Amino acid sequence: MGKAVNLKKRVASHFTGHKITPQRQHFLRDIHSISFEVCATELMALLLEYTEIKKLWPIYNTAHKRFEPKYGLYEYTARKGYRYLAVGEVSRLQPCIEVFGSVNEGVNFLRNLKDKFAFDYRFCKYAVTTESEGIPIKDQSDLPLIALHNELVHEAIEFVTEIKPSYYILDKGRNNNERSCIWVNESHFYGMGYIPYEEPITDPEQLKDFLTRYKSSSYIMQLISAFADKFPDKVNIPFKINQEF
Repeated sequence: MGKAVNLKKRVASHFTGHKITPQRQHFLRDIHSISFEVCATELMALLLEYTEIKKLWPIYNTAHKRFEPKYGLYEYTARKGYRYLAVGEVSRLQPCIEVFGSVNEGVNFLRNLKDKFAFDYRFCKYAVTTESEGIPIKDQSDLPLIALHNELVHEAIEFVTEIKPSYYILDKGRNNNERSCIWVNESHFYGMGYIPYEEPITDPEQLKDFLTRYKSSSYIMQLISAFADKFPDKVNIPFKINQEF
């Protein structure tokens, strides 16, 4: 599974050369057919390559199999009624509020959140043992009022969820009769596809009818976010259509 500007040259490279290894011989032996899909932009090719590798899990593709968030931000309520925020390893059985590529990223995010909303540090769990928080974790004196503390945690969670943007990226199509679209819904990859130029679009939500849904991931959002930061003129907020595309 791979991408290339010159697909013929890329495919031919696998069948030429003097490097003979067992892995190469097995690779050539296992090829039965070749298929391809044209993408309008490099970003769409990157997204499609990643999603196809994740879906098909080809034996000879090692790249992209490691790009998964390792830690997440979780919320739970203890028996005494206090709400906790915790950074822990990602679990498929437990939904998390936010995901992080490393434990340090998660710890820093939670500490900044704690400072911003001024809730008690003792109700933050950082996935690692720490003695640098000033007061021993076992100290249960002068605990805040449950209702007041829980409201601060609620506001912090609301802040995290509300800062997740929704937008769509309009770019060139595979030909002059269409344009490409990548849609992000609340910081999650929704899908991508192509919209005919002659199609009358009055509501951005209509664009979704032309998109193929894909599963989002942390790596995919890194790619899209980096592109959006580099080309802000191609980013649209779903309130109105930019007719001057």
